[in-house]
Formats: sequence, C-alpha cells, structure tokens
Amino acid sequence: MKTIIKTSMIYIAALSLAFAQSSDTADVAENSMGSERARLANQRIQVEAEMQAREEQRRIEEEQARLREQQAAARSAVAAAQNSSPQATEAASSDDMFRTLEQIRLLGELKDEGYISDEEFQKIKQRILDDRL
Repeated sequence: MKTIIKTSMIYIAALSLAFAQSSDTADVAENSMGSERARLANQRIQVEAEMQAREEQRRIEEEQARLREQQAAARSAVAAAQNSSPQATEAASSDDMFRTLEQIRLLGELKDEGYISDEEFQKIKQRILDDRL
C-alpha cells in the first residue's frame, strides 16, 4: 500500500510539474505575440509619420513654387510700370486709359500683398500718371 501511495504522489508531482511547464510555455508564447504586436504597431506608426512628413514637405515645396511665381510676376509688373514710355498725344485713347488703370490696379495688388511699400506705390503710380499725360 505504501508503494501505491508513493507512486501516486510521484505521479501527482509529475502532473503538477508538467502543468506548470505547459502554463509557462503558454505565457511565453502569449508574451511573444504581444511583443510582436507592439513592434508591428510601432512600425505602422513610424511609417504613417514618415508619410505625413513627406506630404507636408510636398505641400511646402508647392507653396514655395507658387510664391516664386507670384514674385516673378510682381517684379515684371513693376519693371513694366517703371519702364513705360510717356504718351505723346494729349487726348489718350480708351485703350491707353484702360492700360493705365490696369497698371495702377496691378500696382495696388502688389502693395496689398506686401511686395512693394506705400512709398514705392506712390512713386510708381505718379510715374504712370505722369507718363500718361
């Protein structure tokens, strides 16, 4: 009988040990899966951040190109306004009047957008009006 009890106790101990080992293996596997999920989530976040940074850089470059085009147009308009020749005739045609008003309107836009100062605006406008007369 003692042998049966000892054998039973050894069997119970072996089962307990086997259960503990299988439980530890399941915990390790679960922790490993959790770590992998966390790594993949971090990788996804990093990729999304890089994509957003590239998109923002593209928008900045487009805005800079647009501003360069506006500045070039403003410079050419100012140069055209400064280099306009005086009209020789006393009675200006309606085309001349339209062109003068258009130059002053464009000049006003340049001033409003900050490309030229109020003082520059007044000088150029006066030159345009003087050339018209």
